[in-house]
Amino acid sequence: MVLTLFCIAVVFAATAAYAADAEDIARHRHVQDIEALMATTGDDALNKFADEHLAPEYRASFAQPKLLLDHLREIRTVLNNFGGLLVDRDEQGVMHMKFLLPAGSRALTFHMQAGVPYLITAFDLEGGLAPPEPGMEIKPITWETLAARMDEEAAGGFSGSVHVVRDGKVVLAKGYGLADRDLLYHNNPNTIFAIGSTPIDFTRAAVLKLEEKGKLKTSDRISKYFKDAPADKKDITIDELMSGQSGLANFHHRPGIDANPDLTWIDRETAVKRIFERPLLFKPGEGTAHSHSAWVLLAALVEKVSGQTYGDFVQQELFKPAGMTSTFLHEGLRKTNDRQIAIGYEAESPGKDNSPKYWGRTSWLVMGSGGMASTVEDLAKFITAVHSGKLLAAKQTKKYGGEGGLWIGGDDRGFLCMHAERGKDMVVLMSNAHKGPGDLPSSVGQELGKMVLGKN
Repeated sequence: MVLTLFCIAVVFAATAAYAADAEDIARHRHVQDIEALMATTGDDALNKFADEHLAPEYRASFAQPKLLLDHLREIRTVLNNFGGLLVDRDEQGVMHMKFLLPAGSRALTFHMQAGVPYLITAFDLEGGLAPPEPGMEIKPITWETLAARMDEEAAGGFSGSVHVVRDGKVVLAKGYGLADRDLLYHNNPNTIFAIGSTPIDFTRAAVLKLEEKGKLKTSDRISKYFKDAPADKKDITIDELMSGQSGLANFHHRPGIDANPDLTWIDRETAVKRIFERPLLFKPGEGTAHSHSAWVLLAALVEKVSGQTYGDFVQQELFKPAGMTSTFLHEGLRKTNDRQIAIGYEAESPGKDNSPKYWGRTSWLVMGSGGMASTVEDLAKFITAVHSGKLLAAKQTKKYGGEGGLWIGGDDRGFLCMHAERGKDMVVLMSNAHKGPGDLPSSVGQELGKMVLGKN
């Protein structure tokens, strides 16, 4: 009898585990295909999504098929210009997909059936189809009012550091607010911040440095370096990876499996395998969509071609020649004094200490597109070194491009990094009190960018 009960218990446990696995797989597939859907055009993709993902009873809740199609089309219109995606599951099992948009963020929710085949039974934008709240408006910042206006914004809650250059000369290098609110450490020009997706700039320069060395050509197909590239991806070129024309999905984390979308550790091989397994958003070269996964693949390429780790290569070939001494992967911060590193506020914390020093080693979920920390002065040195021809030969410097624009990278742990440059004018801003798009640090960064670009 005991043996019989034990066998029944084992079978029950195995069945329950299988059901849980099947539910997680279905949830992950829904998330992946929803993300891909937002980058499509035309009604064929919407109809295909409805057929494959929406439960019959949910589709039947719309009086006419046209109304369902209108619903999906309107959601896609709101979300199709997203630059990032955060995914969470609440205690009731409802999935929340937060799309980061230029003017704010919007959350999409979906419910699933309780059993196989786990189809979607509700699919809506939180708050309906109304546009997101506009960003915070602040007074313009000009060259003449720069110092006074920054003091005003600091009094109003801005926390971070800025480095401003006019006509090749530093006119403001200052920290504002607190790097650590408990220990009362102040931000300064040498405070280290997490820098979001800014490492994409380093990866671009690293690939071009390898081209300069004759180790690759950016016109090469990736199958030259990744022999296991699947048929639909083997003809993607390095240029297409760097230009957003690869067709690769934006991310390769697995909701419900990876505890954090960019901090959970996975190795290089696992990342490449996941990237190759995900369906393309479009045929390479026939569309444009930002892809963090493309930059992770480029970081893997840097390692394969150089024979060094990504971190070692950028330190040796980029950071050291540029004079950068405070730019690291997360694990490179281990010997840095805590009072030199800003703690992130106004957002979610992945642990007790919301400092990149304590986030664990940089995962291949984001290697090459995130997972680093720096200072405003170091980033200014990098920008200057690239555009002056100090890091790259003339041909590669021209390919790098980037002058005359505004770039913003942030995360959901309280950090923002932005920079803008035009000619001999430049601004770099980092903040450790970032709530999301359109908040105070974002607005200050936008105004500083307008000043540098001659729009104020």
